[in-house]
Amino acid sequence: MKFDLQELKRRMTGTEEALAGVNRRLDRHDERLDRIERRLDLRELAEPQRPFDSKS
Repeated sequence: MKFDLQELKRRMTGTEEALAGVNRRLDRHDERLDRIERRLDLRELAEPQRPFDSKS
């Protein structure tokens, strides 16, 4: 019984560490997505606001 409890604690620790790694990766993706969204907003503001007219 004692061995089983120790094994469960080790496995739980490993699972928590793995989950922390996943959370760090998701945080990096969130930061990257925020930067991309900010760039797109800046690009939209820099583009002409009226539709393109091929006749001019």
